[in-house]
Amino acid sequence: MSITADEISRILALLEKSSFDEIRVDEGDLHIALSRNGVALTEAAPAPSAPAAQPAAVPAAPSAAAPASSEAAPPPPASAPAGEVQTEAGLVEIKAPIVGIFYIAPEPGAEPFVTAGQTIDAEATVGIIEVMKVFNTVPAGVSGTVVQRLVENGDFVEFGQPIFLVRPDGA
Repeated sequence: MSITADEISRILALLEKSSFDEIRVDEGDLHIALSRNGVALTEAAPAPSAPAAQPAAVPAAPSAAAPASSEAAPPPPASAPAGEVQTEAGLVEIKAPIVGIFYIAPEPGAEPFVTAGQTIDAEATVGIIEVMKVFNTVPAGVSGTVVQRLVENGDFVEFGQPIFLVRPDGA
């Protein structure tokens, strides 16, 4: 089953108009979990392997040269298709705090917020998620080195979906 961005917008509007703190929609393979306070739902279903909808993609921003990593090995690719996720032990996932459309840069043509190999602090903005024409920043929440981006620019992301892998400081 697929769902459109308009249908997601209507679900969000229903949550905003209601007195509920959270809502969960399960329809076949599609699982949507929304929360007013951004706290993960205790029994949220795992995200499906493929995005539920494919909104029109925004052209990717040109890649900037990543700062040199303190590691001897070259950084992995900035993103990988589904199923090609790094499996290195000790990596931390940065997860989508809300449902919406993920963007790697503040505007089309701008430099990405972060790139593979870049060192970030916990307050760093790693991307933005658009919901109903509102752009919400995504904080890293962890200090370390960006290892891999797991979603593409313009992809629809679900609540709790991993969007980056980070090697935390000291790991």
